[in-house]
Amino acid sequence: MQELLASADLIVKALIGFVVGALIGLERQKKLEASRTAGVRSFGLHSLLGTMTAYMSELISNPVILVYGIVISTILVATQVYYKLFRTMGKGLTTPLVFSISFVLGVLVGFDTPSPGQLFGMLSVFAMAVSFLVFLILGFKEELAHAVEVITRDEMISAVELGVVILFAWPLVPQIIQIGIIEFPAFQIYVLIVILLTIKFANYLLVKKYRDRGIYFFGIFGGLASSEAAVSSLTDFYVREERRGAGKIAVSVNLANIAMSLRNGFLLLIIDRTFWLFRLYIGVMAILIIMSMIRMFQENRDHEQPSKALYDLKLVSPFELGPALRFGAIFSGVYLIQLLFTQTYSGTGLIVAAIIGGLVSAGAVVASSATVFMLNPALYPEAAMAIIIATIISVLNKMIYVYLGDRQTRLVRIVARDSIIIASFILMYLVLFMLGFI
Repeated sequence: MQELLASADLIVKALIGFVVGALIGLERQKKLEASRTAGVRSFGLHSLLGTMTAYMSELISNPVILVYGIVISTILVATQVYYKLFRTMGKGLTTPLVFSISFVLGVLVGFDTPSPGQLFGMLSVFAMAVSFLVFLILGFKEELAHAVEVITRDEMISAVELGVVILFAWPLVPQIIQIGIIEFPAFQIYVLIVILLTIKFANYLLVKKYRDRGIYFFGIFGGLASSEAAVSSLTDFYVREERRGAGKIAVSVNLANIAMSLRNGFLLLIIDRTFWLFRLYIGVMAILIIMSMIRMFQENRDHEQPSKALYDLKLVSPFELGPALRFGAIFSGVYLIQLLFTQTYSGTGLIVAAIIGGLVSAGAVVASSATVFMLNPALYPEAAMAIIIATIISVLNKMIYVYLGDRQTRLVRIVARDSIIIASFILMYLVLFMLGFI
């Protein structure tokens, strides 16, 4: 017993038990008024009470101790409610509510049983996550209140629909569907559709807040998740906006390509411990950034700022499942073809997979090629070529996604011109590498 009580794990458990409540109390104390009596110490000790009673009741297999803690917590919360409503005549029960939550978080920490070699397990992680979430909700009260005031009915319904797709469909989608000898990644396709729906909703919010500049923000942040999905969403948005601002949409497509290259470079930085592939890929990132910045400067110079915003949010729906499903179907078809060419990790297989996989996701090709290189450094030339080729294809495939979303030629022509120019410079970089100059 003495050895158990003196262990470092219990010290950590006690500290976490106090912190999960103290973090909530910190925000409450920042707004301390005469009517509020609970702060960092009260909230922290309250959650520590939950940790102690839960741990001791489990240690000696006697639930009476936990019941004792629950009774004490109930009395404290009831006192807070009474003091709030009848003594100070205050409005709202936020403080008593989060005070009771702090006790529950402490109980979770007390019942936590970490795996051997770990300081805390899933229950402690969950308690800390909830504590931080409550802290954010309380800390950004004014911002949340303002957001609720300006949100429209359609936006609220769209957010609920997105939540239903994510929360309820998530556990029902299988990881893999076996199609003959091919393992079809059904869950990956579902995640891609969720990403597309999410960035479409983010696109709506960004454009609503920043109007014309929001398109640029969306190109960057959407490209970090999936440049192909971002371009598909941008094209659909452009069509619904009566095809206004084609130049701005094209610049946003270039920004999505920049974000895609930065994400791929980050993947290489994580996977490639020799940094050979990363050093080579810096040139690709530089080409994308320089050419896209030149294109943005040209667009802003040639077109003066309009007297009114180009985009009217009344014409845009925040949530549209149809385009996301269409993109998922395209992704699935190309991905199935790619799987047929990746049965072997030979050098030729890497390059063929890069050509086909670049149509779907350059990030997947970059990650797999870097992994193959780490397993077999002799394949450095093939892996490097596969990564650069996948990036070239990923830049060029934006023409396809734009054309699928908008059959008219204006936006397709601008995106095709930009993509071909950028891809040509990257291709020259690839030729220099193949000739041994890089």
